[in-house]
Amino acid sequence: MKALPELTNTMKGRLLFELFPDEMPALLDHLAAVCADFRTNHEEYKKNWRDGFMSFDYWFSLSEECAALLKKHGHTMRKNSKVFSDQLFYGYTALFVNDRIVKYAAHSASKKFKQAVELLYT
Repeated sequence: MKALPELTNTMKGRLLFELFPDEMPALLDHLAAVCADFRTNHEEYKKNWRDGFMSFDYWFSLSEECAALLKKHGHTMRKNSKVFSDQLFYGYTALFVNDRIVKYAAHSASKKFKQAVELLYT
């Protein structure tokens, strides 16, 4: 195994899945719900967007890409760490997914999952 600073987004996603496979269905459901909420409340989010890191339109496009991946591969992602990591953590979509994982973990009942996410993503 590589040292933590040498892990790519894809490697981190796969490791997280393999350490916490039982957490993945709820995480994927959370991602789908957030993407749906962004689509439903697009104008409200855009009006209140204050993140100087990137424009809301770009963030929204990452959300839409994530939603499309979930729709296409969601069933397989729940069972397969390679599909989960290769689809969600390759390219710029990983920015959106990583952000949502950190926010999801903050409210997770699993202390170990929270710690793993903090180690990998913060």
